[in-house]
Amino acid sequence: MSRALAIAGREFRASLTSPLGYVFLLLFVLATLLVFFFFEGFFGANQATARGLFRWLPPLLLFVTPALTMRLWADERKMGTYEILTTLPVTPWQLVWGKFLAAFGLLAFALALTIGAPIVADVYGDLDWGPVVGGYIGALLLGSAYLAIGLVCSMLVQEQLLALFLGFLLCGVTLLPDIALRSGWVGDSMAEFCAQFGFWARFASIERGVLDLRDLAFYLSATGFFLYVNVALLRWRRFTT
Repeated sequence: MSRALAIAGREFRASLTSPLGYVFLLLFVLATLLVFFFFEGFFGANQATARGLFRWLPPLLLFVTPALTMRLWADERKMGTYEILTTLPVTPWQLVWGKFLAAFGLLAFALALTIGAPIVADVYGDLDWGPVVGGYIGALLLGSAYLAIGLVCSMLVQEQLLALFLGFLLCGVTLLPDIALRSGWVGDSMAEFCAQFGFWARFASIERGVLDLRDLAFYLSATGFFLYVNVALLRWRRFTT
């Protein structure tokens, strides 16, 4: 685990020392605050609520998480450091965990920067912090699943922009159950299936402050599955090169 943390620390510092990292943080925070205070009409709502913040976090995460992971493997391959990295005395799981934890840490840091929105809402009135805590937990869980998907996409290609597009596309595929559920075009049995496998439907449950172990298990299982796929791809590339 110490080697995975060392890799995570290196990647995390590299992201924060890059101008692109600061651009990402700035754009994410500005977009979050913009939709909360203006698109959701916070100042005209006459009530203290942070619901608008978490209503917009899933679509924001859909765009943000592929941007966090697009360079983690693709850049290594493009710069020619991938072969060196895979010859180090670390296991594929340690490499994948290190990359994932770096992206997860940056996502958690970005979410922490948005805490000003619910604080302002609390000053404005008596804010119920239960849904706020649930919303941030849900955002971290949803984000972790998207990050794992983005890592797989970064492993598949060498160009960062292609990894970004592929990550956005595959993360978007996870919305199909949610789209089918909200459209009302499916029957009761299919609606139950969509509710069970809808990434955003699970988030909505947590965001209300209801921490169901089934929702936690769903996101952790999805994250673990795609991390396993990443490890399998890494092992396959080691075997074929």
